[in-house]
Amino acid sequence: MQPPFHRLVEFVPLSAEEAEIARGWLVDSRRIARGKPIRQEGEPVKGVFFLLDGWAGSSLLLRDGRRQIVKVHLPGDMLGFPSLALSHAGETLEALTDATICSFPNAAIGRMFRELPRLAMALFLSTQKERVALMQKLSWVGATSAMERLTAFLLDLHQRLQAAGLAQAGCFDFPITQQQLGELLGMSTVHINRTFKSLDETGCISRGRGRIEVLDFAGLQRLAASFPPDFAGHDAWARLDDSSRF
Repeated sequence: MQPPFHRLVEFVPLSAEEAEIARGWLVDSRRIARGKPIRQEGEPVKGVFFLLDGWAGSSLLLRDGRRQIVKVHLPGDMLGFPSLALSHAGETLEALTDATICSFPNAAIGRMFRELPRLAMALFLSTQKERVALMQKLSWVGATSAMERLTAFLLDLHQRLQAAGLAQAGCFDFPITQQQLGELLGMSTVHINRTFKSLDETGCISRGRGRIEVLDFAGLQRLAASFPPDFAGHDAWARLDDSSRF
C-alpha cells in the first residue's frame, strides 16, 4: 500500500482484502482548517482519527495556561489512540496545517480487534512505535542541549516524511512555527531562533520559504542527541505470528 497507508504495512503484511478495508476508511473524511481543534482535551472519547493529509499536533495544557506539544503527526498517523484508555481525552488534537482526517468510532475499533486481528495488530504495533518515539523525545528534552534536540528532531522528521513520500533529496516542507517548535522541544521562541541561526552557520541545512533542505546528513547526525530508531528489517510480525508452542 502506498502513502499515507505506509504505517499500516510497516509491521504486518496485509492481504488484498485487508488493504481494501483500510482504503474504505477514506469514505468518512473531513477537512480541518489550520489552527482548528480536532478534539479538545477533556472531551468525551468517541473514537480515534486517521490523518490523511496535512500536519497535526497532540498537546497538553498546563495548569498555568502554557501548552506542551508532545507529538507532531504526519500523514498516515493515527491520532488519539492513547485516550482510548480514558473516558475523556487526555490530549488536545489540533491541525497544524490544513488537514484531512478520517474518524473511527469506538465500536469500529472494537470490531476490528474482534474480526480483523491482523489489521488490529498492524495498528497496535504502529502505536507502539509511537511509544518508542515518545520515550526518545523525553530523553531529548530532559538530558540534551538545544542544538542536540533540534537536530535530532529534524533527522526524525526527515525520516518520517521520507517514509510518507513527502521528502525528496533531503528537502521537505516545514510549516510549523518557531513557537510551536518551542512548545514541542521545551524551549523559548528566542532560544529556538538562536539555535536555528547557529545551525544555519554549520552549513548542515538551508532554510527558506517554509522549507528545509538537509545539505550534510553526516554533519547533522554528529550534532544530534541520538539517531531516530531504525525499524527497517524488523521481524515483529514474524515473532508474534510464531505458532510454535512453549
